[in-house]
Amino acid sequence: MDKRSPNFLICGAAAGGTSFLSAGMMDHPEIYLPKKMRPEPHYFYKSWEYEKPFNYYIDTYFKDVKDEKAIGERSSSYMFGPEVAERMHKHLPDIKLIFMIRNPIERAWGNYRYTVIEGLEELSFWDVLQKEEERIKAQTGIWAEIQPHNYTGRGLYHKMLSKFLEYFPKEQMLMLKSETFGKDLQNDFKRVFRFLGVSEDHKVVMPPSFTSLSVHDRKLQVELRKYFQNRFDLFVEATRREEDPIHYIEKDDDLKMFHLLRSNIKSEKEAMPDDCRKYLQNFFKDDIEKLRSIVDFSVDDWK
Repeated sequence: MDKRSPNFLICGAAAGGTSFLSAGMMDHPEIYLPKKMRPEPHYFYKSWEYEKPFNYYIDTYFKDVKDEKAIGERSSSYMFGPEVAERMHKHLPDIKLIFMIRNPIERAWGNYRYTVIEGLEELSFWDVLQKEEERIKAQTGIWAEIQPHNYTGRGLYHKMLSKFLEYFPKEQMLMLKSETFGKDLQNDFKRVFRFLGVSEDHKVVMPPSFTSLSVHDRKLQVELRKYFQNRFDLFVEATRREEDPIHYIEKDDDLKMFHLLRSNIKSEKEAMPDDCRKYLQNFFKDDIEKLRSIVDFSVDDWK
């Protein structure tokens, strides 16, 4: 086994707070996480990535490992992928797995809003919930695997975690509740450090909290993504962080299009429509009830 191989993975959930978690771990001297966090590796999730040799994964994401005790990466897709647990167990049977679990109703709304910001969604939230099944079936190629429009499936935690429990003992899994994690910052992170076997004395600095963004025009956001293509995320992040995008400018129209992107984004979080909330409460009811037998925290407030 390569000494650079990971011994822990942050597996999700998507839109569950994994960015906050990893940001608080980055400065610990005994923990290694790749400095580049976007795009996430998704090695065990994306079939076209997993087809590459395991050494590719190690050389790409862990080449800078020195003498850290805890070596890992964050891919919020891992919790969702049906083959991920089996693939992980094949290469890393002793891996420690961290899950940040958020109210699935709020998670679905957060996931939708993120997909809109990313220029991948034109429909209203109510429409995507009603058309979700047919849209998933209609997806082809890589999109059939990534399933960007599967907003509810990523919140069926009992179903997903049960798959991991087929391959890994519960002692190798740490399940954290997103809503409460960070309220007692030092003690919450001490629990993570204890799980990873690193010093618990490290003082965590509160990770930055960037404004939650929304868009004025969903269709315009889709068009802007088509224009910027693989640079789109860079311009969105420049907007989020209120940075000058000068380093990403390549063409004469880029600055004009960036100003259009910035004007299409608003820095306030929209409330979930009531009809959507009622729909999701009913959808997730049974899975939340089953989840109680797996997690060691209360889900009574998941309404």
